[in-house]
Amino acid sequence: MGEIKRFLRDDGIVKVSRSLKEASYKIKREKEHYQKLYNREPTLKEIAVTLDMDESDILMAMESGQEVCSLHQVIYQSEGDEIHLEDKLEQQADLIEQTVDNIYVQELLKKLNEQERQIIHMRYFQNQTQAAIAKKIGISQVQVSRMEKKILNKLRKNANTKEN
Repeated sequence: MGEIKRFLRDDGIVKVSRSLKEASYKIKREKEHYQKLYNREPTLKEIAVTLDMDESDILMAMESGQEVCSLHQVIYQSEGDEIHLEDKLEQQADLIEQTVDNIYVQELLKKLNEQERQIIHMRYFQNQTQAAIAKKIGISQVQVSRMEKKILNKLRKNANTKEN
């Protein structure tokens, strides 16, 4: 019987220490007991007080008790199309990178004066032509072109300064 228990304990995909497994089991039992008594999930603090454990240790034990899933696991399927967990994670990583880039651009734009910001905003965020911008701010298209070139050089310089 001991050999079977050892095999089941030690044959997981991710090795988890015996103490973490035992803590995870105690926490699970306590949560079930608490739910029966109070008809709700206990808070992390309530579990910590009852079991006389640190909240961080409880979190670690709870996380260690979760099932491991494959990145290739199908999380959505419709008409032959599948979305895997790794696809979703890549999308989230792209979104995070895009958000960081947006914050970076906003910080660079703050260093421009109002007219420079206005020109860049109309040109690159509203996709307006130089002629349309010139008409709106009352200068020639050639002046807008020259200003745009200077502004872009200024942004490049500020970006390079920030990176170094």
